[in-house]
Amino acid sequence: MYAISHAATALPLRRRFPEAGIWPILIAVQLVELLWVVFTYTGIEHYVVSGDRVRLSFLPYSHSIGTGLALSAAAFFLLRRRSAQLAAAVAIGITSHVVLDIIHHEPDIALLPVAAGPRLGLGLMNVPVADLVVELGYGIACWWIYRGGPGLLVGIVLLNLADWPLMAPRPGTGEQIAEHPFLLPTLILFQIVLAWVVVARLARTPRR
Repeated sequence: MYAISHAATALPLRRRFPEAGIWPILIAVQLVELLWVVFTYTGIEHYVVSGDRVRLSFLPYSHSIGTGLALSAAAFFLLRRRSAQLAAAVAIGITSHVVLDIIHHEPDIALLPVAAGPRLGLGLMNVPVADLVVELGYGIACWWIYRGGPGLLVGIVLLNLADWPLMAPRPGTGEQIAEHPFLLPTLILFQIVLAWVVVARLARTPRR
């Protein structure tokens, strides 16, 4: 899913684990994507452009189920002595990214961080209107569970709508991305940081 959907996941986790703080959870829910950005910049993972669609053809090291579970377990055991709530929130946050991406992605999520093997993905991204509706609904649901204020709701809605050009790219978009291979990971990184800032600034204390 797109950055704001992952960032919105931090809201119910923050409500369930109030001692964890919003920033560790925000980082956790995007840790897998941050790995993808680094691995794409360095050529360890890559994508291909087909027409105006981006195919995430090779991302087993950052997005595999095994990677998500390993990172979650490591985070839990490293943080549990500091705070049980922090450890649980971060571990669940890391795992949530892979789970949501299985729903969103084409079948490109590996079971293990290896090149071979089966791939999972329900392909929501291939139906742009459904993708927008589902991600917008998910963000609003996270806001409602958190009981956030109106500003947070507006931020979530606007960032979801801002993703529409990526969900349904205009003709020629694929050519631009293919000519500038660092453009996509840079855009994703920008979206991550923007979603972090919006959610962190507007979440604050939930309503009772």
